[in-house]
Amino acid sequence: MKKTQVAIIGAGPVGLFTAFYARLRGLDVTLIDSLENVGGQVNHLYPQKDILDVPGYVKIEGQALIDQLAAQTDQLHPNYLLQTTVEDVAYDAEKQVFMLQTNTESVQANRVILAIGHGAFEPKRLPDGIGAALEGQGVYYVVDDLDKFKDQTVLVAGGGDAAVDQALALAKVAKKVYLTHRRDRFRAMAYTLDQLAESPIERVTPYNITDIRKDAELGLEVTLTTAASETPKELNVDAVVINYGFKSDSQLYEQWSCQPTVARQRCVVEPTMQSSVPGLYAVGDIAGYANKTDLIATGFGEGTIAVNGILQDLEPALAGPLHSSGYVIQDGQVDPLQ
Repeated sequence: MKKTQVAIIGAGPVGLFTAFYARLRGLDVTLIDSLENVGGQVNHLYPQKDILDVPGYVKIEGQALIDQLAAQTDQLHPNYLLQTTVEDVAYDAEKQVFMLQTNTESVQANRVILAIGHGAFEPKRLPDGIGAALEGQGVYYVVDDLDKFKDQTVLVAGGGDAAVDQALALAKVAKKVYLTHRRDRFRAMAYTLDQLAESPIERVTPYNITDIRKDAELGLEVTLTTAASETPKELNVDAVVINYGFKSDSQLYEQWSCQPTVARQRCVVEPTMQSSVPGLYAVGDIAGYANKTDLIATGFGEGTIAVNGILQDLEPALAGPLHSSGYVIQDGQVDPLQ
């Protein structure tokens, strides 16, 4: 059984920074995530999208942000448990410790921080199994590498910000990009729509994808239909990228033995970010309080608040303020400047 001072569940941007700050303050940390690598939704849903609300950056691509956060965290060597799903969390009030049961092993933690965002997520797929046999072989729901589509003809399906952003990103490397939506108008922000209007992307609206077939010579044959016409439209492309959004499940923790108070699918927290269960904290999108704003920058601040609250309990002598400008990280250790 693994033992740790602080178990952080969720290795997205907020979980990563919280782990780094906890290690910076001298705490032993284990970072747990069900995915095979760190980065959470940013890494898996919009790695090429520019993020505009991270302090210190005019703009930064999602993947670049995760790379920087991972490098920052790695220098202080937290324990990682990736591809690990937390199946149950139980709180021993007498011993004041948590027992985490995962799909691989048990973990005993003095304190737990939830940084699970909106929970486990998966893409909304085409209806009726359309293109299911071609997933990963021409039909994609997640684009993790733009170079995969270099010099290809690509059809992007979807009408929101993410779909338009994806089409714009692909247009930088692909030979040709089509963008289809079941309505004539897209739901993206005005700034994004201005970029779309100035791009070479060909819009195909209002259509639904009703069939995708593999052809040895033509690549993928896509059938598009619309209620306005009985005549379907046929496109031959190399790849289809579906961006109909994602569905998430934040209710996993509601099945645990340890039951924090939940309101509107969020874990209700105090100003210290502690939940109704002593020693269980929540940061990022899963944390709920009045006037909460779901921003990465908000989660970064919440992570430092949670860690300082934990220090007050576990290591009172270390709980005073630490001004990082007076320290240096060397060989995995935090040392004062000479």
